This record gives sequence, structure tokens and C-alpha cells, in this order.
Amino acid sequence: MNKTEIKSFSSKLKRNPDSHKYDYGHILSIAGSKYMPGAGVLCCNAVLRCGAGLITHAIKDDFFQITASLSKSETIFVSYKTANDILDYIHKRRVSSLIIGPGLTESASTRAFIIKIISKISLPLILDASGLSSFAGKYKLLKSAKARLIITPHEGEFSKLSGLPISAIKQDAKTIAAAFAKENNLILILKRHNTIVTDGKQIYINDSGTPAMASAGSGDVLCGIIAAFCAKNCDLFEASKFAVWIHGLAGEYAQKEKGNCLIASDIIESIPMIISAISAAKPRYAPA
Repeated sequence: MNKTEIKSFSSKLKRNPDSHKYDYGHILSIAGSKYMPGAGVLCCNAVLRCGAGLITHAIKDDFFQITASLSKSETIFVSYKTANDILDYIHKRRVSSLIIGPGLTESASTRAFIIKIISKISLPLILDASGLSSFAGKYKLLKSAKARLIITPHEGEFSKLSGLPISAIKQDAKTIAAAFAKENNLILILKRHNTIVTDGKQIYINDSGTPAMASAGSGDVLCGIIAAFCAKNCDLFEASKFAVWIHGLAGEYAQKEKGNCLIASDIIESIPMIISAISAAKPRYAPA
């Protein structure tokens, strides 16, 4: 990431004195389940720490209480039963971007739910984890998307999604990732050591981060960062690559503070320091 790119992006993070919460985006996260409520909570907490104006967590009634008890007081909640409930909420509440997938169940019904949503809206939509796994071997169904898709698989998830063996992906990850993104008209964030971000034309190879970030929930935090940046009038490729970079920097900062035994919440709490440093153009936090 060069200084010109950092300066350009940091200008989009500034806050106008004459502004209100909707100027900084309203993100809707459809994430979490009865046995994995924390996935959605981590997404929402990361969104808040990235300076979004509002975050709404859409959840089912059967795990509402436990999710609310784990969440930040600032999180808004809405319950839903069907995709139509979600679509109605989006149309009424000025939603800027969506997250779907972390902690959801993997099933044909989940796939049908996602297909209906992505075929009806044109907003940026980050699809991750169980949301992606529901399309294992059926990724061509994503071509029906009217939504501007950003998908965030790690190599194992990408192998299941694409049908390619992990060994082949590792051998030529950059070429394969770019071809997949181009074929399916989406942005692919292939999570690995040196994560790849590509829209099929542009390719960014990330150099931030630390092995200490390899713990449960780290990817959920990344989803939240991406969604928050997509709501800031950024080009989606730019938002994606900066989200990956800042996620890694936050992990580096957290490691300096807490050592190698990081949890995902440590990364979230480091995000404001990284964004402040980038806004002040201070190398490595922001690197030269």
C-alpha cells in the first residue's frame, strides 16, 4: 500500500462537522445461530469500531436473548423469519451494505434464502463462512446476484466452493483467484498467508498481519471491517483491500499489546488506533 493510496483512503474516513449517523452507513448483518451467536456479535462489533453510523443485527427469535447479552449496547436488533422480512427491512431503513453468513447453518434452505436476497438488492454484500459453504459445488448460482458480491473464503472453503483441490489453489492462487472473480463478476478475498484480493482485473496481495490472528472469529471481524468501509462511498475493490490491510495491522498492534494468544475481540479493540494512525499518516500504522 503506497502513501498516495493511504492518503486518498484516509480522506474518506474523515467526519464532517455537519453530519449525522446515516452519513457513515447503516450495515445489516445476518449472522449467528443458536450454537454460534458470537460470529454475528463479532461482525457487528467490528462494524462499530470502524466508525459506521449504525449496525443492525438480524437474528432468529430462538437465540435473541443470548445474542443481545453478548453484544454492544449500540447494536440494533431485528428478528426475521423469511427473506421477505429482510428485504422489507432493507427497503425501509436505508441500509448501505450487508453481511450474510458467519455462524449461519449450512443447508439448502440457507442457500435459497441467500439467493432470494442477492437477486433482489443491488447493495454491496459480503458473503462469508456458512453462507459460502451453502454454495459448495454450486457457485454458479451466485451469478444470479444483483447484489455487488464480495466473498471471503479461506483456502478450504474456496476448494469446496470451486471444486478445485487445495493443492492446485496453493500452487497458483493468484491466477485461480482472479479467474474465479472475473467469471463470477464478484470480488474474491482469498484468506491465506498474504491474502489475495481481486475483482478479476485488479489484484492486491496483502502484507500485513501475524500468525497470532489465526483464531476463531478473526474472519468475522474482517467481514465487519469490509462492510463498514463499503458504506463509506468507496470503490468496492478499494474498500476490500484496505479492510484486509487494516485487519492485519490491527492484529499486529494487538500482538504487540497482548502477545501471541490473541482472540478476535483483541483485533476489534485495536481497529480505532490503526484508523487514527492512518488518518494521521504515521507509517506502519500506516506503513511506508
